[in-house]
Amino acid sequence: MDQRRVNETGSSLYQTMLVGLLGVNMGIVFLDRSAFGLLAPMIQPEFSLNNTQIGMITGILAATWALSSFGLARAADLTGRSKLLLVAGTVIFSFASISSGLAVGFLTLLAARALMGIAEGGLPPISTHIVTSEVAPERRGLAIGMLSTIGLFAIPLLGPLVIIGIGTLWGWRHAFWIAGGPGLAMAVLMWWLVRNPKRDSPTAEVPKGSIIPLVKLHNIRFTMTLATINMTVYVGVTGFLPLYLVNVLGLSNPMMGVVVTAQGAALVAFGFIGPMLSDHFGRIPAIIASFVVAGLGWLVLAFSGGSLPLAFAGSILAAGSAGSAILIMNVIPGESAPAHLKATAMGFNAAFGEMLGAGAMPVVIGWAADKAGLDILPWVLIGFAVLAIVVTFGLRETAPKLVPTLLGRAA
Repeated sequence: MDQRRVNETGSSLYQTMLVGLLGVNMGIVFLDRSAFGLLAPMIQPEFSLNNTQIGMITGILAATWALSSFGLARAADLTGRSKLLLVAGTVIFSFASISSGLAVGFLTLLAARALMGIAEGGLPPISTHIVTSEVAPERRGLAIGMLSTIGLFAIPLLGPLVIIGIGTLWGWRHAFWIAGGPGLAMAVLMWWLVRNPKRDSPTAEVPKGSIIPLVKLHNIRFTMTLATINMTVYVGVTGFLPLYLVNVLGLSNPMMGVVVTAQGAALVAFGFIGPMLSDHFGRIPAIIASFVVAGLGWLVLAFSGGSLPLAFAGSILAAGSAGSAILIMNVIPGESAPAHLKATAMGFNAAFGEMLGAGAMPVVIGWAADKAGLDILPWVLIGFAVLAIVVTFGLRETAPKLVPTLLGRAA
């Protein structure tokens, strides 16, 4: 069915264009999402924010992002209008992005980031659903690797250069405004070039509106836990690492931007290599290896003592978790779910991780940093990396090339 669909829906050229276009659009979304963490050292003194409030601002976007992630992905499965929902969400995000730059204090900034989460949250799972619907199963890991490399890492790599540069020259408000501007152009291109993917009908045994089958699936239960851990690590990097580099290791804002840029380059590499290798060696080994590398990175940062070379090395290794993010959040849930619930599975899993990992945990980390000092950050994230490795051993392999082999051995 999947291969026949690929043959029917488009050429390799269309699939390549699709991955590139949706990847760039996703990148614009994540560029804005990372903007607050990059600008936090500038915003914090102006608004007199403590670390707990920093965590709340980071967490509120994740909470509303979670609701949007599940809601829009579910709507895509129920209506079959993935393209329309993707374009509409992009337009809303573009108009909403200026709101962060209009904030006048903690509460207005909190409200602005909540609005951004509502606008942005559904775009990644819908984009992933469209790509996985159009690409052959044996190339799915490669395609998703490219999508995540462009969207989650390559475009956001511009953040430290563009966001911090604009914030330093013209102020942090202008940086927020510019971050969301290109979305309107992307909405026009997607409306013109992207086809709505063909829709699978639900089986007679599963009610159309039901999501109960998802939580009964073994892998979904495990990826819900992993999604929470993954998003905790993600917000530790985007929400607190810039502050850690400046306030604990003593780097200047421009030098912090250089280190984070180097980490962004590593995110690009890990974000591509992890999913690509998972096609050949399995999703499970790829996830374990990613968190081993990330844990080593945080260990180096913990013992860096303000050394710039060690700060570089630790930040680059800490990017290792990028190799597992898209596998945990989207690929494994999509490969584990019934055909008519694939987008829902991706959105549900992402929403769960966003709500607990990126929504609640930043507040906990910020509170702990206020009580014990921000220098606890690496040790907290090392603990989560170890926990992720342990939980991953409970997964069942879903890589299309390996599943027939595993079934043959079991027989």
